Amino acid sequence: MKKVNIFFLILIFPLLLNSYIFKVDKFESLIFISSALALDLSNNYFDRQLIETPTNLELNALNKDDVPFFDRIGFQPYSATLKDFSDYSAYITIGSAFYCLYESDKKILFNNLLVFSEIMIAQSAIAKWTKTLTHRYRPYVYDEDVSYDKKKQRNSQHSFFSMHSSTVFAAATSGYYYYSNNYGHNIVMGSILFGSASATAILRVASAQHFPSDVIVGAIVGSGISYVICKYHQNRKLKLSFGYDSVDVSYRF
Repeated sequence: MKKVNIFFLILIFPLLLNSYIFKVDKFESLIFISSALALDLSNNYFDRQLIETPTNLELNALNKDDVPFFDRIGFQPYSATLKDFSDYSAYITIGSAFYCLYESDKKILFNNLLVFSEIMIAQSAIAKWTKTLTHRYRPYVYDEDVSYDKKKQRNSQHSFFSMHSSTVFAAATSGYYYYSNNYGHNIVMGSILFGSASATAILRVASAQHFPSDVIVGAIVGSGISYVICKYHQNRKLKLSFGYDSVDVSYRF
């Protein structure tokens, strides 16, 4: 009977470990989310005030030679199809991150969703305000085959930095952070998360939505914000991690 109990304990042990990854003060988290959301939503108003519609003369005066040489690979033919594919790969990344963060215990799941919400809203607010303050033209604005109507849209001045890249790398980092702390490093899961995130960034460049520097900075900012927030919420006292070949238990006094 004792052997049977030990056997079942081994089976459910990995599930018990999950409760010790994130420690969340719900009041503090909701204050942070509310503040970041207010900053994010306020951009919708100020973006309209700060970004002016360019004239045809201003658009015609744009010169590709003024773009840094390392960004000129961004001058690709505009492609709505590749743009759509970048959205699809982003969905894969976010869906995979949710898979990593999902827990059957509602309390743990709620904590995970709070942390994920903090990350997503914070990176979104930073990305939006950076776009507004830099108002860098997207690569397709330099394309003579693209209509003036499209070039004059406010979105055409939102190139720096890529919020798609920021979002997917933030999601990938948070998902893998949680997964690796629970089950150890896994090359397959890491490849799915960061592979689909990288595909999104590449497709944003290939579709003439962004320059290479836009997606690189977006990836760094998104990953950095995600890592800092995950690290902040990680339980600093009790840490249990379950790998395929080991179980680590540590307690900080």
